[in-house]
Amino acid sequence: MKTYETYERKAADLLKKMGHTLLYQNYRSGRAQIDLITQLDRCLYIVEVKYRSSTVTDYENWVSERQCQRLLQAGVRLVGPFQCTEIKLLLIAYQGNGSKAEIIPLAVN
Repeated sequence: MKTYETYERKAADLLKKMGHTLLYQNYRSGRAQIDLITQLDRCLYIVEVKYRSSTVTDYENWVSERQCQRLLQAGVRLVGPFQCTEIKLLLIAYQGNGSKAEIIPLAVN
């Protein structure tokens, strides 16, 4: 299994334990590829999963503003079909082998 698949699976399992329903994994829409799409209550979560082998603190540079915009645009199309009233972007970051997940909300300007 490839590294990114391992960490995407770990992230999906983590979100399920938190009560999320996994809707899609590796969802494609236009030029956007979304690692995970989950739902919790009436909120749709667009999730980007990242792994770095070394320790890094600049999470804001892990996902570009442009990528956030593409992810959000792709996710907006799913709000209606799943009857969601809100959409949120999350980064689930892993650093180093055996690392614990860090969940970081992403803001779009």
